[in-house]
Amino acid sequence: MGQSIVIHGLIKKRGEIAGQHKVAMKAADALKADLDAIDRALVLCGYQDDPKAIPARGKYKQIFGRNELKLTIINMLREAPADDETIAAQIMAAKGWGEDIYPDVLKRVRDAIQRQQKDGHVVQDFGPDGCLWRLA
Repeated sequence: MGQSIVIHGLIKKRGEIAGQHKVAMKAADALKADLDAIDRALVLCGYQDDPKAIPARGKYKQIFGRNELKLTIINMLREAPADDETIAAQIMAAKGWGEDIYPDVLKRVRDAIQRQQKDGHVVQDFGPDGCLWRLA
């Protein structure tokens, strides 16, 4: 008796997932057709390279306003020198964000610090605790 309930539940779940898969495949086929049409249009317009060699792009998720990250980093470094991981953790705590986007925030902090270093706003300070960033 118990097995029939489990089997019935699995059959129902498999049907749901198969339906989702069918919809996803239909959407994927539509996207493939769109790509093929764009590839043909590129060739007709004189594009000579292989259109399939054009790299795929993802959407950029904007989580900071214009200059917000740069100004936040500068304000944190005015208080005390800090490493990039500390800066990212402080930003996440101030914004109240969960740990799921920490790698993305850390990457953006590192990129912003590198840009500020090239502009001469911050410098590396190698101390006993490792690499710290401070204002120039």
